[in-house]
Amino acid sequence: MRDVKGSKEPGPKSGWLHRSPGLVFYWSGKQLFIHNYLTHVKVAADPVVLTLLDFFARPHRIDQFVAAMSAVPETELVQAVNALIQFTLLEPFDEATRARDRAMRQWDRWGIEARMFHWGTKDVKFVRPEEMKILDEAQARESSPPSAFKRYPRARRISLPPPDSKLSANFFDVLHARRTQRNFNGNAISLQQLATLLGLTWGVDKWVDNPTFGRIGYKTSPSGGARYPIEVYVAAHHVRGLKQGLYHYSGDKHQLHVLRLGRIKQRAEEFCAGQWWPKYAGALFLMTAVFDRTMWRYDYSRALRTIYLEAGHFCQTFCLTATALELAPFCTAAFADTALESALGLDGIGESMLYVAAAGHVDVL
Repeated sequence: MRDVKGSKEPGPKSGWLHRSPGLVFYWSGKQLFIHNYLTHVKVAADPVVLTLLDFFARPHRIDQFVAAMSAVPETELVQAVNALIQFTLLEPFDEATRARDRAMRQWDRWGIEARMFHWGTKDVKFVRPEEMKILDEAQARESSPPSAFKRYPRARRISLPPPDSKLSANFFDVLHARRTQRNFNGNAISLQQLATLLGLTWGVDKWVDNPTFGRIGYKTSPSGGARYPIEVYVAAHHVRGLKQGLYHYSGDKHQLHVLRLGRIKQRAEEFCAGQWWPKYAGALFLMTAVFDRTMWRYDYSRALRTIYLEAGHFCQTFCLTATALELAPFCTAAFADTALESALGLDGIGESMLYVAAAGHVDVL
């Protein structure tokens, strides 16, 4: 630590400091924490620190700060500033930081939540595969992993026909034919088509015995650590052989659990944030995440990225399967989270909405 008295250039070489733009403040119980998501530094602090940081909202030199806080001993002020620099709460105001701040202004339109998630989950320290194996074994000894499959023991179950094994569309043609469609004509899809969409996208493709985690059901899309947090629910609108209503798909049993019967298609526009066309699709496919499946193995926030990525993997598999079935696929991130979670009986905390897809017929593909 340095005393500013007699120093022509206290603190960093530029002499100018400002508050880091990456600070988030929150309380845990009675303790205030300050988290710099740009540097991954988190520190417990006294609320008086907020006054110091407020002063450096605009660039100042340390001697200006000392002059403004003349009632406090200079040595204490310099020590406090140096501590804030050490914990990256204050940083030099130089050409490099000015250039970074100018570049980051484009993120303002997405707000603090997007900036914090993006930078807060960058450049984490990963363990080597052999170290991860040791950690996995220790975790498995300490507690059993959450079930990879939801159960509705009181729900009526509907067994589905197996996926269409005769589906032999040319992959090149399917890949180039896939387009997001919206002009659904309201014609029904078949129960066989629904079963194929569910089975090939979210159903178990192969069972594997893992020495650490036991029996794992692999699917046709990748999942971080094979945790498979994605669940899917069906809002059946126009499906031949299936009553209109809400269902949960059991990927290991290839069955539907009946959640609620009734004219659910009337809520499609509400569910899809004002988009009217989904109600004319054969069915909506509502993807959620059961977070503790992934949390059990990965205890750092970057793992949330893998869940979002996984939803994309599954949705693309769905879209290609629908195209191979000569159905029109649709997907959207515009949906009413809470309304859908309420309809599905979810708390939105342990399990939450991620993505909505649909399949149906259009007059011209």
